[in-house]
This record gives sequence, C-alpha cells and structure tokens, in this order.
Amino acid sequence: MPATLESLNQSLFLTINAGTHPPVALYWFARFSAEILIYVLAAGLVIGWLRGRHATRRGLVYAGLAAVAALAINQLIGLLWYHPRPFEIGLGHTLMAHSPETSFPSDHVTVFCAVTLALLRWPALRRWGLALIPACLLVAWSRIWLGVHFPMDMLGSLLVSAAVVLFLHRPMAWISAPLNQIGETWMARLRRHT
Repeated sequence: MPATLESLNQSLFLTINAGTHPPVALYWFARFSAEILIYVLAAGLVIGWLRGRHATRRGLVYAGLAAVAALAINQLIGLLWYHPRPFEIGLGHTLMAHSPETSFPSDHVTVFCAVTLALLRWPALRRWGLALIPACLLVAWSRIWLGVHFPMDMLGSLLVSAAVVLFLHRPMAWISAPLNQIGETWMARLRRHT
C-alpha cells in the first residue's frame, strides 16, 4: 500500500479504534457484532432456505455461493500480499484476541458484503439485502473499534464482494439452480421419513 494511503488508513483506524477504558456495554455490543452476528447471518440463511419458496431458496443458495467465492478471493489475496493487523505494528488498542494473520481484506465483512450484495441483486430478496446493510456497517465498525482490522480492510472486503457479485453473477446463478435442487431433494426425503 502506498505510504500516503497507509498513513490515511492508520489515521482513520486511530479515529475509530476504542480507547483504553471503553464503556462496558459498548464493548460487549462490539464483541457481539464482531463475533456473533456472522452466526446469526448463517442461521438466517439456513432458516430462510428451510422456510422459503423456490425463488427465495435459490436466491439464498446464490448468496451463499457469493460468500464462498469472495472468501476464496480473500485467501488468494492473503497468499499474494501480507498486510499486518494493527496490533502487529503496535497501533491503537486491541480489545479482542486474534491470530496474527493478514488483515486485508476482512473475512467477516466480506461474508456480510457478499451476501448483502447478492441479495440486493436477486429480485425476490432485495428487501433482505437492504435490511442487511446496517449489519454490514456494524460488523465493519466493530472489528476496527476492537482493534483487529483497518478501515481499508473493510473497503477491500466491499470491493472483493462487489466484484464477485458483478462479474460472477451469471455462473453463480446457474450453479445455484442445481445446488438448490439437490437441497430440495434431500429435504423432500427427510420429510417423507419423519
């Protein structure tokens, strides 16, 4: 990252990052946002698929594929370029334990952005995508506030997710149909045996 961009990244990080003694309620809210909301998202996708109609189910499979594809690109970026986390360079305050691995882009925010953008692109699920935008912002804020990511990590997550949904839309939409059919076949079998 160029020096001026890196200095902006660090400056923004210090503006958002928590102080040494943050309010306890805010700390736990940030921890919930940073660590638990991703499980809430996953549960929401599964429950939505189980209870949804065909168009909803196929769109949720598409959103899951978008998240997987975006995470795969994140892994490739991490192999090609290592960017240290704030605590690795002694910057700011770290309020959540995290392994010292590349910070760019954020996997948590990538999953949220990919799912959100995929749902926004799927006509039957646009309202769900709109409803997830605040959660995306909350997860991004919390991971910076807790000291495990930089702001540019979040921008990278958004860009990777947008590229996946924009450029891989057609292949993912095609793949989502047979995957959804496999899921529906298994569900029908389970229903017959219960």
